[in-house]
Amino acid sequence: MSAEVAVPASGTAPQVGAGPVVGSGPVVGSGPAVGSGPVVGSGPVVGSDPAGRHGATPPRLVAHRGAPRVRRENTMPAVAVAEALGATTIEVDVRRTADGVAVLLHDETLGRMWGDARRVADVPWCEVARLGNGLDRIPRLDAVLERLDGGRSTLLVDLTDPADAEVAARTVAASTTTTPVAWCGAPTAMAAVRAVLPEADVWLAWESLEPPTVDDIATLTPSTLNLDVAFLTPRTVAVAHELGLQVSVWTVDDAEPALWAARAGADSITTNDLAALHGAFAAAERDGWPEPEREPTEAEVASRAQSLAHRVAHEVIAFTREHPVGVVATKAHAADLVTDVDRLVEQHVRGRVRAVFPTHGFTGEEYGEAPGDRHRWYLDPVDGTTNLANGVPWTSMSLCLTRGGRPVVGVVADPWRGEVLEARRGRGAVLRDRVLRLDDDPRPLAGAVVGTELDGHRPWPGFGAFLDALAARACTLRVQGSGTLTIAQVAAGRGIGGCVSAFDPVDHGAAVLLVHEAGGVVLSRTGPVDGFPPLGEPFLVAHPGAADELHAVWTAALGVL
Repeated sequence: MSAEVAVPASGTAPQVGAGPVVGSGPVVGSGPAVGSGPVVGSGPVVGSDPAGRHGATPPRLVAHRGAPRVRRENTMPAVAVAEALGATTIEVDVRRTADGVAVLLHDETLGRMWGDARRVADVPWCEVARLGNGLDRIPRLDAVLERLDGGRSTLLVDLTDPADAEVAARTVAASTTTTPVAWCGAPTAMAAVRAVLPEADVWLAWESLEPPTVDDIATLTPSTLNLDVAFLTPRTVAVAHELGLQVSVWTVDDAEPALWAARAGADSITTNDLAALHGAFAAAERDGWPEPEREPTEAEVASRAQSLAHRVAHEVIAFTREHPVGVVATKAHAADLVTDVDRLVEQHVRGRVRAVFPTHGFTGEEYGEAPGDRHRWYLDPVDGTTNLANGVPWTSMSLCLTRGGRPVVGVVADPWRGEVLEARRGRGAVLRDRVLRLDDDPRPLAGAVVGTELDGHRPWPGFGAFLDALAARACTLRVQGSGTLTIAQVAAGRGIGGCVSAFDPVDHGAAVLLVHEAGGVVLSRTGPVDGFPPLGEPFLVAHPGAADELHAVWTAALGVL
């Protein structure tokens, strides 16, 4: 998630790693960093070991908010521990007090870390200084610069607000220390830093699977591309290096994704666990970079994937319910909406999947396609965005893993009921502790409910004929606004069937697997399908006892164009 969002999974924020300055001149108020790593723009050297044991050069490690697993984040003890652990760079978050003092704090308020609900920008330094006890207090930025003076670590200052950035930049400009300083965060904040420190070493925040262009870096002239590990691809690394940029990823705490990021070409990695990653890279250098002895079986992958998807679904439920909708924008047309919740959820889920399965491919609604092996995840972070933007509590998240194009694991999360419907191929479907299993008893259409969705904001061809045919059979048609839930609810026995105008695994992959595993029937125009329906084609799901009749009514309606 972004720096402003707390998510139960990791509690991390967009940070960047550090590296030597590229084309920006010396850092104001600093000297060159000692032991700063490989030559700028070179990136990790893949396959450089003559014995063929090593897959990459270990990237530099950036301490995320100091050492938060040892001492309280953004405090002097956390900074001291990170320095002692040999961090090349120590990342800290900076805010300003009411009287213009730059202090170390991530959140806009003092509540999460210090038990005071006020905004730090409304509290004078004399009151901020009294919070906490002993050494566990909020430090001033100038005190941290003095603490690191003469050492080997660069201080990386992360900023969100331009007003905070101006105060921080003036604090560094006034410092007489030689502590190297770099800057990262929101583009508007980086522009404010540049206004005070024209030669500042800036890292460019990057939230795209597409690599940067010359135009993208023209304004801030950064030294480093800063991206969530979820957006790391070999192509982005190659293009960034061609542009003379270092590549830094955040926030990685486990060995497997860290080694993958190194092989992908990352120059630095931001982590909450310096000791663990130091150990992983030391072992790789000593014993050879690990290679999988064999490809894991589908059962092995599916077991881990189902556990991960279950946890992620509950994280998304909590976030979607608690996070107010902020920015609402349009995509293809005025009725095609996207919100900040869509993007934040997708970025979070991509990062969670990358941490466990770094080699898997991923296709998401908002950020598109990332390359990978024969496994691919499909995600719609918010299906029913128009409902969400208008305060209608009927949305869902769909997450589905495929192997060789066939669905393996799927979850559908309903934030407003707090439900997670989940399925695993060959292992059935469940809702909480209830096994979902549809019987084979004949079911009449009379008195039943069938769900459907519009084709965007318009009725699909044959919609009117379908409505009329169902009405003639005393069957009710519902349009609720989330195709994922429309299909998934049939697996839960809620409604006798559902249909959508065009299959897309991003939107419907998990729900289709749920129906299959619950014993329902999935049909295209020509009849039942095993696995996914044809891409872009209309499809129908139904209770087994009503499938034949409903399919006949549906296909007849589709034929009336």
